[in-house]
Parts: sequence; C-alpha cells; structure tokens
Amino acid sequence: MTALQKPADTRLKLLKLAGLAVAGGLFGYGSAWLVIEYVGLPSPDGVRWSDAVAMIVALMLAAGGLSVLAASRNGRALAAATSADGPAAPAEVRDMRLQGAVLVLSGLLLAAPMAAVLAGNPAPVLTLAAIAVVFALHTAMNLSLWRRGDEMIRRVILESGALAFWIGQAAVFGWAVAERLGVAPTLTAWDILVVVMGLYLVCSATVGLRRGLS
Repeated sequence: MTALQKPADTRLKLLKLAGLAVAGGLFGYGSAWLVIEYVGLPSPDGVRWSDAVAMIVALMLAAGGLSVLAASRNGRALAAATSADGPAAPAEVRDMRLQGAVLVLSGLLLAAPMAAVLAGNPAPVLTLAAIAVVFALHTAMNLSLWRRGDEMIRRVILESGALAFWIGQAAVFGWAVAERLGVAPTLTAWDILVVVMGLYLVCSATVGLRRGLS
C-alpha cells in the first residue's frame, strides 16, 4: 500500500463509519419509537434527548460487540477483519472475544438505567446494585484487555482517551459558561455521561481506523 493509498483508504473507512453511525441512529430511534408506541411503556413525554442518544449509542456498542464475537468464531475471518497476514492465534481470538464482550456489556450498562425508568422503575435500589455489579465486571474485563493488549492497542486506547478528554473538556467548558450566563439549558449528570460515551465511541473508532485497525 502506498502513502497515497493509505489516506484514501482511511477516508473511505471513516465515511463508512459515518454511514453506519447514521444507520445506527435511525435504527435506534425507530426501535425506541416502536417499543414506546406498541409495547405499552410510558409516554415519551418524560424521555429526555439524552435517553434517545443513550439508546442509539447502546445499540451501536452492542451491535459492534456482537459482530466482533461473530468474527472471532473463525480465525481466518478474524484475520481478514484485522488485516492480518495469517490466521489469528488462539490468544488473539480469546482477546477479541473479550473485547466483544466488553462492548456488549458497555451497551447494556448504558441502556439499563433508561430501560428501568421506562419500565416504571419498580426497584431502583436493586437496579442500581445490579448495575454496580456489572460495572465492576466490566472494569475488570477492561483491565484484563489492557494488560494483554500489545503496544498498538494500548496506544489506540490512550489516544482515544486523550482525544475524547480534550474535546469533551472544551465542550463542557463552553456549555458551562453558556449555562451560567443563562443562554443554555441545564444539563444533568446523565446528559453529560451519554455525551461522553458517544464522544469516546467516535474517537476510539476514528483513532483505530487511522491506526489501521479495521
């Protein structure tokens, strides 16, 4: 691959990513509307914009995790997905499955609070305890991925975190100033969390593509 081809390939992958994001957004919005409209859940009057975004991001995370798990079932398919020269080693397959499980859990963690609220929030303390347990498992799996990951994976994680931090910091600063001056509505912690999760998802995908990770 030449130096001229690589930026072109990266741009093509980013365009595909943007297309998948739009498709995921439409699918998430449609799914939320169908569930609220036909399953008999509460009216969407109490649903915030951040709840809709949370569902979209959660669905994208879960779909990405399931696709990784599906690809990891075949070493050659996994090698093709990661642009490797030969079949993936058993350790690589195991780590990829762990990464897929982490993505699925990320989606579940983000969707769980909204799902509980839409269901009437019958047992908030029990729901919070269950989410805390799953979050602890999610954290342990992330730490395991970090320890097992090679230099490229760690660099992608660090660059994604740094990019999301600086963009998020600038956005929060601008909004906080506007909010204090009375020209922007007040955000909740849930609103900020959803934006941060969505921002990190975009940053990690972008950095991964630029680093050559499919």
